[in-house]
Amino acid sequence: MIARYVLTSACLHSGTMNLIQPLRVYLRGKEQVLLRDEEGETYEGRINWQQGRLEGLAAYYAKRRLGVNDRIALHLEGEMILLEALTPSAKPPRPRLPEERPKPQPDPVPEKRVRVTPYPKEVIFPYQPLPLEVPAFSADLEALGFVRESAGAPWVFRASLGRRTFHLALAKFGEIPSRELLAYRQQGRVQYAAIVAGESVKEEALAEIASVRPSGLAQVGLGYVSPEALQRLVRLRSRFPVGPLDVERLLREGRVDFEAVQRLEGDIFGVLHERGHFSAVLTLLADYPPQQVFLLADLMPAAREMGLEADHLQGILETLSSPPFLLLKRLSPGEFLMRQSVEQALSDWVEYAQAMQRRLQGVLRE
Repeated sequence: MIARYVLTSACLHSGTMNLIQPLRVYLRGKEQVLLRDEEGETYEGRINWQQGRLEGLAAYYAKRRLGVNDRIALHLEGEMILLEALTPSAKPPRPRLPEERPKPQPDPVPEKRVRVTPYPKEVIFPYQPLPLEVPAFSADLEALGFVRESAGAPWVFRASLGRRTFHLALAKFGEIPSRELLAYRQQGRVQYAAIVAGESVKEEALAEIASVRPSGLAQVGLGYVSPEALQRLVRLRSRFPVGPLDVERLLREGRVDFEAVQRLEGDIFGVLHERGHFSAVLTLLADYPPQQVFLLADLMPAAREMGLEADHLQGILETLSSPPFLLLKRLSPGEFLMRQSVEQALSDWVEYAQAMQRRLQGVLRE
């Protein structure tokens, strides 16, 4: 499979590639990978799953003298990734070092031999990407589905949502002037802009935001984000698929802090509670053998003890009668047939999920 990658300034400065979907599939389960360029030179790549990127490409970028928006073809076959610079503006490889050049033929006249010490590589190729101090909140946002696009403040992140994309500009409290950060949004370069400050200095950060335009957060266009709130969202993601759209909902309100995340958690826990009701109904149905007919009323005494009312129970039974579950067959309103046991149904669902997973992996490899 061949994937194509477009370089950003952040990639060039950090010597990395973001783990686009083809790379994620190819590198699944790996921590390191070898890469080979057009001349056969190899590089050792490190997979940073936490930050969602492939590291160790600085030497290749420097060798090919690649720039922003240059494209690279990634041949994802076998045990090694083959690199191929596609952009016409990509420069040829570095000149050969003195010891690599063809040796001149000696003259017939005897001459004094002079030993030449080659210049260090750093002298011939002085450009080396400098290590950057990427703020900790960058890793949290990337874990939530954002992609970092800048190599310095303001830190710009992209959220790709299929038909929609939005950008967020962030800067630590006091890192750059608030008016400069606000200008990013006012100029249309990003949809959201916010100051990042800990919960302990939230009031000072909010006062700074208000000083830009003291008519309120909604009119300012500059919000507040706390690192602690982002960390809490990442922990919440381990239990529920939180993503950029949930973060955008909080950004529209002007604050991503503990209080805002707690409100979001309340909504999510309501959904998780529904999943608990679904599990409770499966537990009730586990007592019925296959091909047995039962009525909604037969389940109601036990269902009420679990806090389920008749309409709620009816809805779950209807869901279990539809694809892909097909545990039940609806005979008439309030009357159902057990097609198979709950235990057998769960096994079939697992088999279906695994088959779909294999099918999707096959599509991604094509």
